Amino acid sequence: MQATIFSRIEQRSVGKEVVDLLREAIISGKLPLGSHLGEIELSNQMAVSRIPIREALRQLEQEGLVQRHPNRGCFVIDFTEQDVLEVFSLRAMLESMAFQWAIPNLTAADLERLRQIIEQQEAAIQRKDYDDLARLDMKFHEYTCTKANHTRLLKAWYEQHAQCQILLNLRFYEMADYTPETVLEDHTTILNALQSADVDTAMQLTQEISNRVTSECIEILRQYKKE
Repeated sequence: MQATIFSRIEQRSVGKEVVDLLREAIISGKLPLGSHLGEIELSNQMAVSRIPIREALRQLEQEGLVQRHPNRGCFVIDFTEQDVLEVFSLRAMLESMAFQWAIPNLTAADLERLRQIIEQQEAAIQRKDYDDLARLDMKFHEYTCTKANHTRLLKAWYEQHAQCQILLNLRFYEMADYTPETVLEDHTTILNALQSADVDTAMQLTQEISNRVTSECIEILRQYKKE
């Protein structure tokens, strides 16, 4: 058979599958903060050798999701209050800069796409699907960062994305009676500012929201560590 009929089938490596499974479990909270990640137990559960487990833990350590302690092994990241301050202050700074660069680029179609993401968030709240809500929260901000057309800014934003999502997931589940509705309010007010091309208001809102979320996450961590 000489003619090319079929497209090439891309095969996922075992290593990538292990990384993705562990990352998702950490971000979603299935693996709690500070929990031990034993290579033998993980390899038994996933029915793979310890080599891809070890490589996956090394990659997740580089991503800031895993901490390695000498003579003790690997653990899911366990945030300090200083960690929370750093994560959200950096996020607010990057997203404020993103608004400055993105607003001149936003089209009517972009604003409509952001509105659709807010509608999807509302549907996730109705389903009480807080994993999806956290994902959509980050997607809203990712979209504006992408529209900034600033590759270094976007790279820096992605580098803190996973840690931020862990904290947001924890916040959504621990404050389920209050937090989800604030997502709609916060993003709607930001969208209104973007629609008006009001950079100053968008930046101010981002800082105010960041300060509130930081305080809430710190309080949740305090309660979490008392249990």
